[in-house]
This record gives sequence, C-alpha cells and structure tokens, in this order.
Amino acid sequence: MADLPVLTDGVVTLRAHRVSDVDGIVEQCVDPDSVRWTTVPTPYDRELARSYVTEEVPEGWRTGRELNFAIESEHPDGERRFSGSISLRPMGGGLAEIAFGLHPAVRGNGVCSRAVKLILDWGFQRGDIEVVLWLAHVGNWGSWRVAWANGFTFHGTIKKLLSQRGERHDCWQGTLRADDSREPKHKWNVPPVLESDRLRMRPHRETDATRYAEILNDERSRHFGGRSVWLSQLPNKEHGIHRAREANARGDRYDWTIADRETDELIGQIQLFNLEGLDDTMAGIGYSMHPSRRGQGVLTEALGMLTEWAFREKEKGGLGLRRLKLGTATTNKASRHAAESAGFLHIATEPDAFPTGETGFEAEAIYHRLNPDWVEVKETPRY
Repeated sequence: MADLPVLTDGVVTLRAHRVSDVDGIVEQCVDPDSVRWTTVPTPYDRELARSYVTEEVPEGWRTGRELNFAIESEHPDGERRFSGSISLRPMGGGLAEIAFGLHPAVRGNGVCSRAVKLILDWGFQRGDIEVVLWLAHVGNWGSWRVAWANGFTFHGTIKKLLSQRGERHDCWQGTLRADDSREPKHKWNVPPVLESDRLRMRPHRETDATRYAEILNDERSRHFGGRSVWLSQLPNKEHGIHRAREANARGDRYDWTIADRETDELIGQIQLFNLEGLDDTMAGIGYSMHPSRRGQGVLTEALGMLTEWAFREKEKGGLGLRRLKLGTATTNKASRHAAESAGFLHIATEPDAFPTGETGFEAEAIYHRLNPDWVEVKETPRY
C-alpha cells in the first residue's frame, strides 16, 4: 500500500490506510450516524477495523474493485489524524460509484466536500472513469449536501435499491460526468430562523414528523389542502417532512416549521414557492396550522414574519421580493382572516378554481401584498 498516491489540497489529505488508524476507524464505525446510513457491521470492534486496514482495503486496490483512501485532517484538538474513508468503485464501461464516510469529530467543517473534490480530480484524470455515481439512503442530508456542493446532478429516488443488514431502503441518486462543472447545479434553500416573542420559524427537522403528519391527515387540512393524492401514498410519517426538505434542497421552495418559541414544538408549517417562475420578483405562499393551535393568531403573526423577511433587501439577508401572493377557498374564513390581518389585499375571485375535499371545487380568493420599498437589483446567480 506504500505506492498509493497521496492527494492533498493543503487542508485535507487522502492517503493509504495505516494500522495506526484503527482506533479512529472504530470511533467512526460505532457512531450512530455511521450505523444508520452505512453498511458497517454491528457490533464493530478493533479486530474488524484491523482486518479492514490490512485485508479489505488492500484487496480492493489489488482487484481494482474499490480504490479506497483514508482521509486525514485536523481534529478539534489541533492534531492531524484519521478523519474517515473515501473510495471510488469502478463498475466498468467508464462508470464508478463514490462512497465516503467521516469521523464524527470532523463533520460539518467542509472536510468531506474537500475529500470528494480530491478523489474526483484524481479519478477523472485516470482516463478510465467518465461518470461517477452517487447513492445515499433517503434522509442522509449530509451526504446529499456534499454531492450537491461538488456539482452532482440529482436524479431523484429509487425505491428499495440499497440493502442494509437484511433490509432494503429507498435511495437518492445523482451523477457527475468528467466534463461537468463542479459548481452546484441549483440553489439549496436553507430557511433562516425567524423569531418573535412567542414564535420561532425554523427549518423542518425529523423530530417534527409526527406533528407534521397530524396536520396533513387532519380533516380540515385535507379538505382545504387541494388534491393531495400523494397523502394517501405516504409510506411513513417521516415522508411528508422529507418531501418538503427535498424541495428546499432542489431550490424549489423555502419551508418552515412554525414552532412555539418556548417549547420548540411544531404548531404549523408555512412555505414560499414559485420562486423561479416567469416573474422572479414574486413568490407564492402556502400554509397550514396544527389543529391544537388554530384560532390563536399564530398564522397572522407567521405571515407577517415571513413577509418582512421576503421583502427585506438581499444585502440585509432577505430575498428582496416585490410581491407575495396566496390563494385560498372563499369559504375558508380562518385562512382569509389571517391573510387580511397580515396586510394582504383581496384582489380577485376565480370561480371553481380551488379544489376542496376529494371531488369538489369552489371559488378561490386571491390575495397579494406589494413591497412598497422594492427596487430591482440585477445580479448573476451564484449557488
């Protein structure tokens, strides 16, 4: 293994695995996130780690089936040492799969994105790899974020493709070609945290899944929620949250949990959509409240907070939008009251335009609010 190339950008180094990495490998492989998202054996011990370094990794290089590097970087204590593993797995025909995992101490610091860039540069320069495939379990947002940052094109979800400890799991997939740009192909929207005295609007979390599902399955929400056929096809309570977070990751929307500021419990959800339509100075708004918190003015307050941020100038951290628009059934008095109380103006009524229940339609009340301080700013998109 001494003749393996050493790849470095001055911050992260890819090198051959060493027996001295064993303790770090064990620490990584017993970490709950590693167990959750990878096929690492459980339980895991030093004997397995030593076999990995002295047998499995060399065998992968010898056969050409897995070109596996150790990742080395600085840890929080200032020492440079083992920080994870990354590999390319040639599959023939110019295709290779990328796989990576980090020691928990260095996650969230850009180490993995740097490691991926290093191995991609090296892999494409070899001449026998034209396309790199990325696969990850649905819900592994850290892995997707790394692939996105390195220019992979996201191709959606494949059901039950990945096998892990006797079970099959849905997976995300993406590809990068040798001649592709390494820049992100689209925005990744991260909703900012917005707070008032009693509310906190923040990105969705997996811990919101149960309360979010209760909104989706509530009778009133379903009646005024449009033809949400996908609701009847939810495989689990987490899927609703995943759909919203995926839309943010694709740059299609911004989705917030409306939470009680004291308890941080989800009490509603609100979203901005149609951000890249024919008029990129406007966006649509959608929302729904948990049954337990209706009639308390929460939605009016959340609409005001969202509007302030959406209209705020970009250089001050907002979106700098000119106009916000929302629509609701004319009979949805609570929704209309919240919109009007938040300063939205009723500008039109469209007959038979709003789907209600499973089969009905009724008139839709269209509201909008204009930004009185809007000034158009032309800029080049940078993701």
